[in-house]
Amino acid sequence: MNRDKELSLIVAEIRGFFASEGLSTSAAIARVTGVNQSQVYRNLFDSPKRFTKTHLRLCEYAKIDIQTEATDPRSSDILMRALASIWDGSDGHARKLADLLFAHSRASMGKLVNGKSLEEAAHARRKDSDNR
Repeated sequence: MNRDKELSLIVAEIRGFFASEGLSTSAAIARVTGVNQSQVYRNLFDSPKRFTKTHLRLCEYAKIDIQTEATDPRSSDILMRALASIWDGSDGHARKLADLLFAHSRASMGKLVNGKSLEEAAHARRKDSDNR
């Protein structure tokens, strides 16, 4: 199961890619990517708060995947002890606990400027590339 990377990791990967190409300023990055210089600066050098279309364009240019392989939840002793202490052993209770975890995930999911999650943005990006 894959999940979206943290924004700070994505920004670090983008900046690292361009630095390895000898491009360390927003003006230089803008020149080679065709992205507006002020957008490059705002999204890479000015403590961005949300994943934006500019990040997506820069990731596409640098061929950076915004998703990462998720860790197997069974490897977390904390999670397994918590489940063991509250689960009554029934399938019905397991479904209820799963529903609670999914509800929490939906409630805490980061939103983009247009109200789309990172997952929705990645899906739209894949859909756009399929249409090209």
